[in-house]
Amino acid sequence: MSRLFDKELRPELYSDLSELTFRFIGDLEKCMQCGKCVGNCPAASVTQYNSRRIIHSIKMGNVEDVIKSEELWSCFFCSSCYASCPKDINFPFTVAMLRYASLYAGYGWEYVKKLLPYALDYYRTGMTVLQDERNPNITRRRARNSDTSGSMADVREKMGLSRERKVSDRALSEVQFISDVSGMTRILKELPDKKEKAPLSRSELDRILLVTDRNGKFAGFPEEDDNA
Repeated sequence: MSRLFDKELRPELYSDLSELTFRFIGDLEKCMQCGKCVGNCPAASVTQYNSRRIIHSIKMGNVEDVIKSEELWSCFFCSSCYASCPKDINFPFTVAMLRYASLYAGYGWEYVKKLLPYALDYYRTGMTVLQDERNPNITRRRARNSDTSGSMADVREKMGLSRERKVSDRALSEVQFISDVSGMTRILKELPDKKEKAPLSRSELDRILLVTDRNGKFAGFPEEDDNA
């Protein structure tokens, strides 16, 4: 069973954490609980992830329970839920903001660390896919359809391409530049040594001074203590 319902309910956090989560809660109020998002969700088909249940929990005031949950980290960001929503709710954006709030509150680092090898490979190669397919079923199907061994290298060679995928030097330099100036490179370097910290208490969450833009809208969290 999802850990979403293993927490003590604290409905009063609904109003307090609406600012902490980019004020997206107003968008979720449009949800009719029709279930189309769940029916089209690949994560829901293989895990207990349920976007409708998350939305219901938030609307009931249980935001803190959601940002503590394991379920929050099962979303693939495929946007099938967004595409099928009759109320045009951008739920992938909601998940991103909930994860942002979760990390800031002291949860979720164990899930982020699992992505580190993929992020480092992207920085090194500029690619988000592996050179070799690790699923033998896909390799066998590819072999039947391409009259090759089924390896991606052989398929590419048959098509007149280089055996290995390669991003151009210019494209790779742009990927690395964006990562450097956005602060992502620094985060990737610091993440292996990131200390698990105790989650923020209710009173600590209440004292967070959020960064706002010139119009007073939420623009981010204050910088964390480097020694945290």
